[in-house]
Amino acid sequence: MGFLALTTILVSLSYFRFKMRNFFSIVAGALVAWSFYPNHWWAAIAGIAVLLTALDSQNRKIRLKVSSLFAVTYFAFHVYWVSVLGNDAWIALILICSLPWLLLGLLPVDSKSKWFYLQPAALVVVIEAIRGNWPWGGFPWGMLAYSQLDGPLVALSTIGGQALVGGAVVVCAAILIKLIKFRSITSIFILMVISLTSANVKTFTSIESITLSAIQGNVPRVGNELSVQRAAVLKNHISVTKRLLSEIANGKSATPDLIVWPESGTDIDPLQPGIAADSIKGLFNGSEIPILIGATTLHGFDSTTAIKVPTNSGILWTKKGPDQIYIKNHLVPFGEYLPLRHFLSRFIKRFDQLQVDLVPGKGPGVFTLGARQIGDVICFEVAYANQIYNTVNSGAQVMAVQTNNATFGNTAQPDQQFAITRFRAIETQRAFLVASTSGISGLIQNDGYVSQKTAQFESAIVTGEAHLISQKTFSTKHPYWVLFASLCVLLFSLRNFWYRKVR
Repeated sequence: MGFLALTTILVSLSYFRFKMRNFFSIVAGALVAWSFYPNHWWAAIAGIAVLLTALDSQNRKIRLKVSSLFAVTYFAFHVYWVSVLGNDAWIALILICSLPWLLLGLLPVDSKSKWFYLQPAALVVVIEAIRGNWPWGGFPWGMLAYSQLDGPLVALSTIGGQALVGGAVVVCAAILIKLIKFRSITSIFILMVISLTSANVKTFTSIESITLSAIQGNVPRVGNELSVQRAAVLKNHISVTKRLLSEIANGKSATPDLIVWPESGTDIDPLQPGIAADSIKGLFNGSEIPILIGATTLHGFDSTTAIKVPTNSGILWTKKGPDQIYIKNHLVPFGEYLPLRHFLSRFIKRFDQLQVDLVPGKGPGVFTLGARQIGDVICFEVAYANQIYNTVNSGAQVMAVQTNNATFGNTAQPDQQFAITRFRAIETQRAFLVASTSGISGLIQNDGYVSQKTAQFESAIVTGEAHLISQKTFSTKHPYWVLFASLCVLLFSLRNFWYRKVR
């Protein structure tokens, strides 16, 4: 009732907005940003309802201003964590995330139209698709769908992925406006259809299971010397792994089928002879448990210079040595490689620290472990739906996420990434084991339930059992149908609009 009362007040006030329109645009952005906190899913619907009311029947100039203020506010709050890299990085990311939302200002919004339930929703689906793929591969952080983890709409992800859930948020916002302004009976019917569809989604089950362990070694701040830091991180992960093996030997822990290290568990290349390779080999004295090592390696090859170049890799290591390797496909611009290097490095001296670009791998990360298939993604790859779909469609029955969030520790970023991972678990009906260098690590079951979760900046072990699921959700098998349907809705609604305008 509180949610409905708040939304009614905000929509009613913004309806009589006059000079207050800009204020309510900012309120709408703040509400959507707030919705990503636990159990605040309703704030996304309220925020979009306020935004649509502010856009309703306005000219293009006003719509562009309203959309701009909304988007800048939304992302200023949501990606504030990137400011640890510098305010320039924060402002640049806000602008990149906000630009696609200007499309909302270019197209008419009319609450009296029969297309009002679908047109804004379809446009938001397209906006988020653009933002998730452009520029430099996109940055799909802060998608509306990720705010719905604790709400009734999240189950729709198994049918249409993040696009359907995000679109449903906008449809629900339109329903609220129609109810408040027009007492629409149709809106109640549409809400019932959405609710019943979501409530009748079934969770996959399996009699097959796997036991997994994640190692969180922690990242000590041991000084400015990079080699010392790397050695300390490796030592920590070796030490915590030995602790787990000791607990297994003493019967204090279940025996996992796979141990997973995080991304950058060793930045000393274990594929080269030396301390990393020797330390990892030493873990197999008396143990047969395979370990998925997260490592920076010189496994790539630059065809232009004919020399080996660094990769961000997951290495399945057995008693016989390194077996299967996954090289991260989707590298992070300005973190793992520098776009427009020759131009930008002349103006931003901080980019001198990124002297070498990592090279991406090809093909999804799926490791064969006996008769079981373990999917692997590295860090921000979990936010890219296509990356997850490709991995699941290649046979993954359970997923591992190797990540390193130490740079953004004690900000909102680790929690946001863990929430995205929960969404992926529900969307694909796969359990996800998260291994982080410094937190947050945890085990998420295939229904999104978090069975274990660590704190940040501590050494920790996560061990648990998860279902092995071979079935695929509709969204995994047909990932683009919502986007295609949204484009069709936009085409027909705009055709109808321009036809009426000409007449």
